[in-house]
Amino acid sequence: MEFSVMTYNIHLGLDSDLDTLAGIIGEADVVALQEVGNDWFEGEPGHQAQQLAKLSGLNHFRFASALTVRPGTDPPEAYPAPTADDRPGFGVALLSRFPLGPWTRHRLPKRQDIQRCILSGTVVTPSGPVTVMVTQLSTSEKDRMVQGGALVRHAQTQASPLMVLGDFNAAPLSAELEGINSFLRNAGGDDPAPSFPADDPADSIDHIFISKEMSVVAASSPVPFPGSNHFPVMARLSL
Repeated sequence: MEFSVMTYNIHLGLDSDLDTLAGIIGEADVVALQEVGNDWFEGEPGHQAQQLAKLSGLNHFRFASALTVRPGTDPPEAYPAPTADDRPGFGVALLSRFPLGPWTRHRLPKRQDIQRCILSGTVVTPSGPVTVMVTQLSTSEKDRMVQGGALVRHAQTQASPLMVLGDFNAAPLSAELEGINSFLRNAGGDDPAPSFPADDPADSIDHIFISKEMSVVAASSPVPFPGSNHFPVMARLSL
C-alpha cells in the first residue's frame, strides 16, 4: 500500500489562515503539525487541529499541549502543560485520512527553552497499524542534545512500522540527530532540500524518519506553498 505523509510547522496560522493551510495538508494522507494552538492567545482562534481536520478532509486527529497559560496572568504567561488536554494549549497534532488508535503525550527534557513534547499515536491503515511520533525540538542546541537522546529512547519503545516526523530545528546529519539516524532512515536522504525559512529556504530542519518496514516511493522534499514560515515537507511511502 502506498500513502503520502507530511510534516508542517504551521506557525499558529500567523502567516496565512486555516483555509489555506487545510488546502495544503489535504494533499497528504498522514500529517504531523507543529506550533498548533487550542484557544491559544496568538494565531487563529479556536481548536486549530479540529478545524484543520474538518476543512482538509483528514477527519481523524489528535492534539497534545506542550504549553498552557498560567491562570490569572496578563499578559499571558506560558508554562509547561501538566496534561495533553490543557486548554489554552500550544503543541503538536496528528491528522490522518485513516482511523487513529491509542495515543500518548511524552514531555521532552528542557534546560533553557520552552517545554516541548512528543505525540505518539497509531494510524490504522488498510495494510495494518503504523506508529507515528510527532515532535518539535528546541531552538536551543543545549536542549536539542538532550531531547534528541530522549526522542530515540522513546522511539525504541514503540511498535513498528514507525515514523517520526517533525520540526527538529537541526540539520539531517547533526549531532543532535545522530541517535535517530542510527535507528531510522531519513525519507529525504542525507542531503534533503531546505525547508526554512519559507521566504528564502536555507536550512533543512523538517524531517520524516521511517523504519525499515517502509520503502520510499518519492523522497521527502519541501513543497513551496506560502502558508507558514516553514515549507511543508512531503514524502510518498510504501508499506
